[in-house]
Amino acid sequence: MQGTGPGSAGNITLPKVREIGFGAPLRWLRLGWADLRRQPAASLFYGAAIAVTGAVILGVTANLPYLFAASISGFLLVAPMLLAGLYELSRRYLANEPASVFDSMVAWKRNPSALVSFGLLSILAGTVWQVISIVIIAVFYKGSPLGPLDMMVEVAINPQHYLMFFIYLCAGGVLAALVFAVSVVSMPMLVDRRCDLLCALVTSVNAVAENPLPLAFWAFIIMLLTCLGFATALVGLVVVMPWLGHASFHAYKDLVA
Repeated sequence: MQGTGPGSAGNITLPKVREIGFGAPLRWLRLGWADLRRQPAASLFYGAAIAVTGAVILGVTANLPYLFAASISGFLLVAPMLLAGLYELSRRYLANEPASVFDSMVAWKRNPSALVSFGLLSILAGTVWQVISIVIIAVFYKGSPLGPLDMMVEVAINPQHYLMFFIYLCAGGVLAALVFAVSVVSMPMLVDRRCDLLCALVTSVNAVAENPLPLAFWAFIIMLLTCLGFATALVGLVVVMPWLGHASFHAYKDLVA
């Protein structure tokens, strides 16, 4: 494999980023599934916690059409922060260290300031998307007041709202792409290494710049599996999220030397 050599951002020394093949995400899925099967109860504990968190968020916004759709995508923006314990399990498996639910909960102690900063950044991204979503709906939605699900259907099928639908998708897509670029490597890297937040964010962006097609494929897989999880009334997320969490750690290990 070829890749970019170590570089620097200001006074920060950046690790080497490797070039990967297009099919690498499928290997990450296989490795992630193997990690999930090593201790299903430990991994599914996190999956259940994430699914419950998603259910609470959707339940709170169920009668708020201006927030309901944004809460679904906003949940996905902050999801990497919720997977730290899964990254720690995969790290421990690779290092042949004790790996239980309780062991994985010390992930935040490995790099506390940077991980907390990443969490705050994720929350900020989710909040920004909520505000953008409210503004788009307030400016462009001209229909009668509807419940959240009815409004989503109305916007998707009524030609009157196609401009709003297009703007909403474009705005959400741009923000999602930015969040993916800065988080695909950074969160597992912060769990694995004692580096600062800026180093992890820049390394993540460099990994995407070095491997745009494989990581676009990885983003598509994440979106597809997550949509399947939501389509099962969040029950599927109990398996999907730990699977993706473990696979994401292997993605980081493959991408960053």
